[in-house]
Amino acid sequence: MGNEAVREWLAIVESDLRAVRNCLNGPEPTVQVAIYHCQQAAEKLVKAALVADAINPPRGHDIGALVDRLRPDHPLHGVLSELEDLTVYAVAYRYPSGDILSVPPDPPVEEVVGWVATIIAARDKLRGLLAGA
Repeated sequence: MGNEAVREWLAIVESDLRAVRNCLNGPEPTVQVAIYHCQQAAEKLVKAALVADAINPPRGHDIGALVDRLRPDHPLHGVLSELEDLTVYAVAYRYPSGDILSVPPDPPVEEVVGWVATIIAARDKLRGLLAGA
C-alpha cells in the first residue's frame, strides 16, 4: 500500500472534518452529527496511519483496537490513543435506542472543538511523515 492509498483515507478525513465544521457553524447547528463525524474522522485517520505502515485496516469502528494495531513506538500512537473515547459515537446517535443509558451525554461544544484540533494535529503529523518518506 502506497502513499496514494493513504491520501485516499485522508480525503475521507477531510470530508468528515468539513462536515464537523458545517454541523457546528452552519445555519442549523447539529452537535450530535458533528460528534459522529469527529468519530468518523478519527477512525479514518487511524486507518490512514495503518495503511501508511503497510497494515491493512480491518472494518470496524473501535478506535482503540485500531490504534493497538500500530507499533507502540509509532509517532502517532499517543495522539491517536487520545481519540479512543470517540468510539462510542460511531453508533450512539445513528440508531434509535430504547435504552437511554446506552446513549452517552452530549459533550460540550468546546470538547468537540478540542477533538477537531487533535485530529488536525495528527493529520498534519501524518502528512509530514509521508512527505519525509
